[in-house]
Amino acid sequence: MADSEPWWRKDIRKQIQERDKVQCGYFRDLINNHNKIFESTDAVRSQNVQLTIQVERLKQENLDLQVKVETVGKDGSSGGSGGKAANEKIQSLEHKLFKLQEELTQMHRRKGENAQQLIDVTQKLQETEKDLSTKEEKLNESLITIHALQQEMKNLEESILERETAYQLLKDEHQALQLTCTATEEKLRKLQGDNAELIQRWMELKGKQAELLNFDNELYHQKQHAKMKKDLEEAAKSPVLITPPKPGPRLERAGSQSQSLFCYAAIIPTRAHHKFDAHDGEVNAVKFTVSGRICATGGADRKIKLWEYTNGQLQSKGSLTGSNAGIMCVDFDVQEQHVLGASNDFASRVWSVGDHRLRHTLTGHSGKVLTAKFMGDPYKVVSGSHDRTLKLWDLRSRACTRTIFAGSSCNDLVTSDSAASTIISGHFDKRIRFWDTRSDSSANEITLQGRVTSLDLSPDRTLLLSCTRDDTLKIIDLRMNQVTTTCCCDGFHVGNDYTRAVFSPDGQYVVAGSQDGSVCIWSTNSGMLETRLTKEHSSSVVAVAWHPAGSLVVSCDRAKRTILWS
Repeated sequence: MADSEPWWRKDIRKQIQERDKVQCGYFRDLINNHNKIFESTDAVRSQNVQLTIQVERLKQENLDLQVKVETVGKDGSSGGSGGKAANEKIQSLEHKLFKLQEELTQMHRRKGENAQQLIDVTQKLQETEKDLSTKEEKLNESLITIHALQQEMKNLEESILERETAYQLLKDEHQALQLTCTATEEKLRKLQGDNAELIQRWMELKGKQAELLNFDNELYHQKQHAKMKKDLEEAAKSPVLITPPKPGPRLERAGSQSQSLFCYAAIIPTRAHHKFDAHDGEVNAVKFTVSGRICATGGADRKIKLWEYTNGQLQSKGSLTGSNAGIMCVDFDVQEQHVLGASNDFASRVWSVGDHRLRHTLTGHSGKVLTAKFMGDPYKVVSGSHDRTLKLWDLRSRACTRTIFAGSSCNDLVTSDSAASTIISGHFDKRIRFWDTRSDSSANEITLQGRVTSLDLSPDRTLLLSCTRDDTLKIIDLRMNQVTTTCCCDGFHVGNDYTRAVFSPDGQYVVAGSQDGSVCIWSTNSGMLETRLTKEHSSSVVAVAWHPAGSLVVSCDRAKRTILWS
């Protein structure tokens, strides 16, 4: 049993023995002194008894002598010398009695001192016993604590054993998955090789078909040319009478109500032209229509407000309600009939611009919807959410037609063309991803140095502007998928994960708001700071928008302030 005893129990027993040895050593001398005092007290008591007996004996002898003296005195028969001897003996006995009394007094004094010492020693012994009982209680508490710790250690050992078992199981599963992944990669490489071969063969067939088609087109053009030549020869031989047409009504081409403005050269604003409070709280988004006639703002007060640009100012046109949380992004369709809003209540909504009615509510995300855009077609919408997914919606069926798992929270997105064949999304993990809507995977991705807060396309759709949390704006050439220009300056700081930056209508400038309340404008070609608009905003500027005519810029901040710069 001793050999099977754990090491920690032996160590505890050894520590307790050493502690008892040390603590008992403090009281060993006291106990020895106490025992010696008891022994000396017993000796003094016995000596005192003997002295008392001697005193009583001497008293009796003294009494007897006094009786004899009295008897001698009365009889007068004794001589003078005999009386003198008796007196001397009496004196010696009295002297001896006096000494014995003194010794008795001294013994009583010593007895009192010993009694006091005994009381002191008894008191110290009681205090020592009290300390000893206190330490025994502490020892019992320590033993209880040791027992609890032993039980806890046993539980921890069992937990460690269970986790080691789980770790081994996960390790085995990981190895199995690695083998499966290796086999899948090998299969993928083989399929890619087969795909490349099929594409090569398909391209060869397409080339042959193109040659045949070109040959048929050439024959067709030759026949048409010969027919036209023949018709012209016949027409040249016959006379033709030409009469002027009668005036009639002018025909106009039917089209949509909105007309896109063409900006030849954007003008850099220099002063604040119009200031107002757009919402009851933070203003998160701002957007102009294609014609520039209407501007929409979205705020933390759960509303989208429409503003009409007239006489150099933005006049309130109406308020769109129905959202249950703050609006993070707004967008118009190309016909300016509907406005789209992304909300923090996990949904996106579509309102009519004319009657301000809520038309569609798109629910399905499990996180905040941070961005939503029309996909060229006014009946197709794409949204990006904090739940790391992109969803494509069909407004005709009011259903989600496709869900793309992006792998990271999407802060903003744009579509590369009017057909929305490619969706470009910016994410929290510092990546920009390109999604082909005709396939199920990401076509490409670009990694930046900071979290992507916004994306915007240049008017010619060749440049992509990204705003990142490393306090820079990156301009990416989509033809090369490379960063061509970096825009930054001293004092410019991106204040939020949803700070928006945009191109100017002519694509020559980019504009973004800073955390210190300033609005910075850079040149697209050189990346140099053109101007910095300050002293108007008192808090971080969240969103900016450039009027399609190129002469105005609108900026919004977190203190519900909106400023029109001209």
